[in-house]
Amino acid sequence: MAEEKILRCWSCGNEITITQRVTRNDFCPECENPLKCCYNCRFYDRNANNHCTEPQAEWVRYKEKANFCEYFDPRPPIDESQEVPDETLPFSLNAEARNRHRTTNDKERTKEAWDDLFKD
Repeated sequence: MAEEKILRCWSCGNEITITQRVTRNDFCPECENPLKCCYNCRFYDRNANNHCTEPQAEWVRYKEKANFCEYFDPRPPIDESQEVPDETLPFSLNAEARNRHRTTNDKERTKEAWDDLFKD
């Protein structure tokens, strides 16, 4: 039996149980967006070259559309208790994820960084 994985849709946040390889023809049952797209891949990173941390992957123009990338690996769901860096999330989730995962420590870290700039 294949290993079950949970994939959270990049668009609507719906959790989908994956039992086999995700293909270009697989879509979210909730919002009907493609599951095999850059935004659902664990290698997606907005700050990386070509927005992908897999060095051998080819450039994909439309990150939200289904593609033929052979390196696709479903992104594990984001746990509510995890601190998630904004640069790894697709733009459509940034505002929601930032609000959900941001802590009051962010303000403290920003103030400390600002104070460090002007230390004697």
